[in-house]
Amino acid sequence: MSLETLAPYLAGPGAGLLICVLVGLGLYKFAVGKIFPLIEGALNRHLSQVDEMNKRHDDQHNKIIARCERGFERVNTDLTKVQASIDNLATNKEAAK
Repeated sequence: MSLETLAPYLAGPGAGLLICVLVGLGLYKFAVGKIFPLIEGALNRHLSQVDEMNKRHDDQHNKIIARCERGFERVNTDLTKVQASIDNLATNKEAAK
């Protein structure tokens, strides 16, 4: 095969295919070497921030729940006293008859 018979193939579809393969390999190496590590680092930073925020919110929610439980205990104590007073009044009213 002479250069004159190979020249149309090297300059035509074969060259185009070779260039496409080389560009594809270059894009792949660029993406794997540069882009994916950047995305991974950004994603890891974001997830660590979300974990910290979740921990802070859990602490705050636990404090709020503890405060609500103490308030409910006080209300329950007050209701018990009110019920005892009502029972005492009812007993005194029946005794007065």
